[in-house]
Amino acid sequence: MLDEARRKTLLTLISLAETSSPNDCWDDKRAEDLLRSQSSAEELRELGASEKTIEHIFGEKRGG
Repeated sequence: MLDEARRKTLLTLISLAETSSPNDCWDDKRAEDLLRSQSSAEELRELGASEKTIEHIFGEKRGG
């Protein structure tokens, strides 16, 4: 189980990553990098990240 501080941090990073686009600022790219290095695809699924976001960050589809 995730502690509350980690959960809040990951949810904030997910929010930034899900709204990113090629024209977005450096912070959004950094959020993606942090999610990639500090979490797993399964952890993000547990927190409700979209499959599109998970695929973008980790390059994997569910079951793949």
